Amino acid sequence: MTGRARGLVRRTLLARRWIDPWVLAASVTCLGLLLSFGKVGFLIFVACGIYLGLGRPRSWRAAPPVFTGFLVAWAVWQIGLSLLRGEPISGNRTLSYAGIELAVAFLPLGLALVRDPIGAVANGARIGLVLLAVIAPLAYLGGEERVGLGGNEAIFAFVIGVVALAARLEVRHPLRWLPNARWWSYLVVVPVLLSGTRAAFGIVLLVLVADAASLARGRRPAWLRTGGGMAGALIVALGVGIGAAYVVQNRIDAGIAEYQTFERTGIAAGSVDTRVVMWSAGWQVLREHPLLGVGGTHRMEAAGEKAGRNGFMVTYYQHLHNMLLDEALSSGLVSVALMMATFASFLAAVSSAPRSQRFRSTAVLLVIFFAIFGSFHGVLLNEWTLISLFGVMSCMLTGARRTAARTRA
Repeated sequence: MTGRARGLVRRTLLARRWIDPWVLAASVTCLGLLLSFGKVGFLIFVACGIYLGLGRPRSWRAAPPVFTGFLVAWAVWQIGLSLLRGEPISGNRTLSYAGIELAVAFLPLGLALVRDPIGAVANGARIGLVLLAVIAPLAYLGGEERVGLGGNEAIFAFVIGVVALAARLEVRHPLRWLPNARWWSYLVVVPVLLSGTRAAFGIVLLVLVADAASLARGRRPAWLRTGGGMAGALIVALGVGIGAAYVVQNRIDAGIAEYQTFERTGIAAGSVDTRVVMWSAGWQVLREHPLLGVGGTHRMEAAGEKAGRNGFMVTYYQHLHNMLLDEALSSGLVSVALMMATFASFLAAVSSAPRSQRFRSTAVLLVIFFAIFGSFHGVLLNEWTLISLFGVMSCMLTGARRTAARTRA
């Protein structure tokens, strides 16, 4: 390489050290708004990671070893089992989404020029939440009965829940207009409620419990130590709580009415009763094929056969609205075990990371939110949810690993 070429490469890398953090932040912002650049931005970092991983094996030292190992094993198991079964490649959702999980393993390598990946994610999440607080109500007033910004409302709710948790992460050198604070998460209340996704309502309760525990330990922010601050917080909480209670009660009443109709007629026609039928049928299939499942392309057909006269409602959907059943029927309980090991390794790495208590509590909240939401939706069968969830997890582990390296040094 000539001196001029080396100089060009050096200048490019120096420029990217300033650009890459904002590309990552913009990607997180766009994910929250369901804009395609969010996916493209993470794809760029994955592509850089693949280039480094294949061209410079030493770069793998940047990846969290245990988490990466389980993630790769999980993805390879799904892909290998699907190919051994001879399942078609076209339209095979198992291959598509396992491929995304495998690609995310390269993400930590691609973040080489992002000095503070946790900070970039947090900044992007905060900007996204501010925009959502304006855009979601406008979409609702514009005629959307359930706000999804043009996409699936449940997917939208999960992604913004992940973004809300990411906004709690601490930036090493925060901008004055993007300070480190827990209250960022509460900006998600209105968009989540307007999405009408019952499984996502728990995100508000989770952050409330986490912050209440922090206050009980005496870790109160300065503005909450005064009588005026506490009174203002109480007024806002009551106002939001009353409105939220109305929306939540309506959604709960609708679910109860659906199930009561199902008990009378035996015919599934809504979201609650259809889930009951799906889970019952899926469990019957799983008892017959526990170890390897029946395959992602045959999963819904097999469950539909067990559902009897409600089979048409099962096969109408593309997944069973429960991540454990979907995973077990697609790739067996072996795959479920690898999935659980992946998330367990994430929590284990976070627990030993030299970061703040808020960082560790955010990681726990993220996994709990994933478990709650995934009990009612196919979280692992959509590119938006996969990229947002594993993207944030990978950035958290990458940042924590670098902090540990600096501490040792």
